[in-house]
Amino acid sequence: MSLYKNDRFEFVKLSVESILNQTYKHFDFYVQYDGPIREEVDSYLSGLEDERMRIQKRAENKGLAQSLNDLLNIVMSAGYEYIARMDADDISELNRFERQIQYFDEHPKVECLGTWAVEIMGDGGEYYRKQMPESHEDCKKLFRKRDCMIHPTVIFRRSYIEKSGLYSLDTYFGEDTMMWAQGFVAGCVFANVPEYLFRFRLDDNFFKRRRGWKHAKGIFTLRHKVNKMLHYGVMADFWALAYAGAKMMPICMLNVIYKTARK
Repeated sequence: MSLYKNDRFEFVKLSVESILNQTYKHFDFYVQYDGPIREEVDSYLSGLEDERMRIQKRAENKGLAQSLNDLLNIVMSAGYEYIARMDADDISELNRFERQIQYFDEHPKVECLGTWAVEIMGDGGEYYRKQMPESHEDCKKLFRKRDCMIHPTVIFRRSYIEKSGLYSLDTYFGEDTMMWAQGFVAGCVFANVPEYLFRFRLDDNFFKRRRGWKHAKGIFTLRHKVNKMLHYGVMADFWALAYAGAKMMPICMLNVIYKTARK
């Protein structure tokens, strides 16, 4: 988990508790402070009496991708077999780790494993139930159009990071999209547990922050690069252009598209 100055105490507390209270207990919890964070958040985390907590601090904000890479370097050196993602405003169901580890045991070739998620608003109310493809083949098929994994739901096998490498630092915002592309290029196997094991929070400015020319240009540039990496062809660029174009629409229309385009 990476934290930065805008992370709210009440959301961080729910997020952290959802990890520490997992039914699967055998893990260490690494948290990276990406620059200064709110005093009440630091006080809460520093006061946790749980030997699994591992807090890393730095004074400068360097972004999510750098924070995740810093943590990956630590956990890879420590020899962990599985590496789970978590965001500071989301909530894992308490059996998330247990079900994902069980799935890994039953599917030994899978190296990147996500789950379905219930998207919630700032007040915790349900917004949308997001299902993702289960099989590797269906994940790769969907990736021609859009992401096939919900980033904070993912657990990696160690072998995934060994093959794909770290998060890209030269994307505008899509370090997760590029991570999936690197994995596909490296021959990694993807899957999703077909269960709602996660609550993904959409903040009040979710759509406002995800529209406009800069965001649209960033999406097309990223997806075009991915399409070239995976030899997806011209049709995939058409989908990238449509995806980018949607980001130029009014927020009310973007809200409708966000739901209907994913069915």
